[in-house]
Amino acid sequence: MLILYLILLIVHFIIKDRFHSISVVYYACPLPLIILFGLLITLLFFKRKLVFYFLSIVFLGTSIYFFSHYFGSEFEQNPSDKTSYILFWNAAKNQPLPTDILIKHIKAYNPEIMAIVEAVEVSDKDMNILNVACPEYQFQRLEGEMIIGVKGRIQHIKFKSESDVYKFNYVTVVVDLKPMSILIADVYSGPLLNKQVPLNIIKNESQSYNADMIVGDFNTPYESVFFKDFKTDYYSFHPYSIGMTSTWPVPIPVIEIDQIWIKKSFQPIKMEKFCYEVSDHKLLIAEYK
Repeated sequence: MLILYLILLIVHFIIKDRFHSISVVYYACPLPLIILFGLLITLLFFKRKLVFYFLSIVFLGTSIYFFSHYFGSEFEQNPSDKTSYILFWNAAKNQPLPTDILIKHIKAYNPEIMAIVEAVEVSDKDMNILNVACPEYQFQRLEGEMIIGVKGRIQHIKFKSESDVYKFNYVTVVVDLKPMSILIADVYSGPLLNKQVPLNIIKNESQSYNADMIVGDFNTPYESVFFKDFKTDYYSFHPYSIGMTSTWPVPIPVIEIDQIWIKKSFQPIKMEKFCYEVSDHKLLIAEYK
């Protein structure tokens, strides 16, 4: 058990998902689970004082790291300038589409853009409900089981996918007479998939399109080494998250796989997250200016 605990720590903090053969362990054992496992081992070695003290220090260190890295701290409570919002949610193949939840958040925040993935078999009735409740928005079903809603108008849509690897829609819109663009991604969740492949494609395509925003269910934790290159041109809302950053699985999230990235010409303010029984993913609303 001690050897296993040591291996998990080395994988999580040092190796991460650099090697595909080890990445399955990294993805399957997020830090909250490692901390719980460490607590169990620490208690089991209570009578062996030297080992107990060592494990206690490790447990304390990982716990401090968790609370300092898995909870946002940089958000601005009262921004002085006018701000905007974007809503993203993995609806988790819910049928029918939870339009009541979406309408509630649209009315409360007036997001410029709303993006939904895993919206399976969305009916004309679902779309009509959204259109009637929010007439100032243009809603459209996209290929790849996605939906976009824009407080303005949709100009151009480009869909790209590779079976069992990834799918995304690149959408250009006009909001308040200003052009904007967003890439909506959904990465395959298979544990044996080398996540470097889809993430590199999404990153390269976003840079090629000069996308203003990247949102999606990446099925890859924020701490992955493959998000490093994203940070060249984009800000993550990870440090601006209110409360724990993890987004899946609801109701006890332990890993941050749903993410919002925004071009560095914008300033992130904060990101709020909401849990609903209809989906095992949190609904994200990010504020920026």
